[in-house]
Amino acid sequence: LPITHYPYHYRICPPCKTHQTMANNNNKEVVLPSVSFSLAAIVRRQESQNQPQKYAIVHERPPRGWWLPGGGVEHHDETPVDAAIREAVEEAGSPSLLPLLPLSQSSTKDEVPELRLLPSMTHLISLEQRSGRIRFIFRGEWIDDCVDIDNSDNQTAASKEPTSILKCPPGDDDSIEAKWITWDEVQCLEEIKRIEKNKTLLLQSMNDFWLRGHEPITFFGMLECSWLENGSVPGLPVHTMNFRNEHDNDHQEEEVTGAFFGRMHSDNKSKKATGLTFNGRAVLLTHLKCRLLLYNKIQRTFAIDTATKTFPSSLVKDQNEMTLKQLVDGMIADVVALPSEDNSKNEERNQTGLLRVEHVIHANGREATLTVFPFVCLCATDGMYLGESTNHETMIWVAGEELSENLERKLAGVVIADQSRKQYLHLDILRDDEGPK
Repeated sequence: LPITHYPYHYRICPPCKTHQTMANNNNKEVVLPSVSFSLAAIVRRQESQNQPQKYAIVHERPPRGWWLPGGGVEHHDETPVDAAIREAVEEAGSPSLLPLLPLSQSSTKDEVPELRLLPSMTHLISLEQRSGRIRFIFRGEWIDDCVDIDNSDNQTAASKEPTSILKCPPGDDDSIEAKWITWDEVQCLEEIKRIEKNKTLLLQSMNDFWLRGHEPITFFGMLECSWLENGSVPGLPVHTMNFRNEHDNDHQEEEVTGAFFGRMHSDNKSKKATGLTFNGRAVLLTHLKCRLLLYNKIQRTFAIDTATKTFPSSLVKDQNEMTLKQLVDGMIADVVALPSEDNSKNEERNQTGLLRVEHVIHANGREATLTVFPFVCLCATDGMYLGESTNHETMIWVAGEELSENLERKLAGVVIADQSRKQYLHLDILRDDEGPK
């Protein structure tokens, strides 16, 4: 299936429903724009702070072990947040919750109170990329008790029965069961090896309690540390993108820092956006973008591009050659040179962080853009340590009130106010691969 502005033709692998590489007109093997996957590290929502925090873990079908609920974004109307909620319900939730999923796309919790039974995604805690694939790791919350699910059309008390919020054995095609476990239990699982000499893979996968990958240890551990220290969640708060005007880039959200997800709707409502799909496969992340906020703390000015009059920006031109993290690191290195070892002891270090992440599905339903807004706060007193490769003629410095976009002015205000959000405003959220952390 072709994308018009890419000189490649794409094909799909039916067994795993993932997009594969295919040669272009020059017979050069290329990797597709990123396919999106979502995972959720779900915390058990509980009233008492004296009890240990618990996490949801899923027993997948053999030969896989226990893992986080997650999977691919499967529809062109679905954002990574929607996919994380759906996968959590399908893999970890009671079958009684499945009828609520279609309602969650079109209704609110005020209109349908039962929607409170679905998990909520509160923070984006990691954004991992490798060639042809990008994963969104969310921190989620779920209620901690049995719930009354109405299993009939008769709205009577007799028609309701208490049901566990998590899936019980024997499960279904997605998974066998799900459990709440503590951090101590997670650490015990780390010691269990997947393969033992006296067991076959099949017997071991059916009987033993083992982890499929590092993700439960990595992300449960991250959340456990912040919880024990009574600190803020180490991630960007999740918001829904609010498009006041599709044709105006002047965003009007009350909150500007965090992770924003949304979909631009086409004016032609009769035209259905089918996109590059296979059994409903979602849009591709065809555009990976960085908009850099560069702030001179001494002069209280911001760098803008002389041509666009906005923050300097750049795109990943070839996802086979560069990741979004490499783009961000490269842009920062181009404009900021590290101080020498002699004066670094006397100078305040430049501050860096991540203010905002935007995931926007285009109106055509085929493509999506992922934009990150990192910042660099230049704190040097005798210079700004601008890199030698920087073309100073392409940038000018202006005061915050002179920025042209409302969104940029609000982000500038956050940096100027020097709000204490260091817990989650860090660039470690961006990662090049899916290895242990």
